[in-house]
Amino acid sequence: MINKRDFLKSGGAAIVASAGTTTALAAVRPSLGELAGTASWQAHVGQGFEVDGHAVTLKAVRAVASRQPGEQFSLSFAGRLPADVGDGMHLLTHEGSESLALYLARTPEGLRADFCRLPG
Repeated sequence: MINKRDFLKSGGAAIVASAGTTTALAAVRPSLGELAGTASWQAHVGQGFEVDGHAVTLKAVRAVASRQPGEQFSLSFAGRLPADVGDGMHLLTHEGSESLALYLARTPEGLRADFCRLPG
């Protein structure tokens, strides 16, 4: 017989969460880091972030079609930003995740980050 503690330690929590039987476990979002992929970012759409201390919201994650191998996608952030926040390296922070230094491009709606994750 397996007890609850051993079940959770053995990865059973993922099975429970995917079956939808435990709302609290299923609500845990994947962490964001420099290796996060489309699915990880997609789980954060609608959430607030800060870019160099200015509030923005992740509005969309869009896959980019390419003949190159790997995962390519863009993130769109919306928010009121001062004029001095333009194209360049910025610090993106989100509560509960590590800060990321990203190259962000200014758009009429806010900011965009482009990713190309190569396989292997």
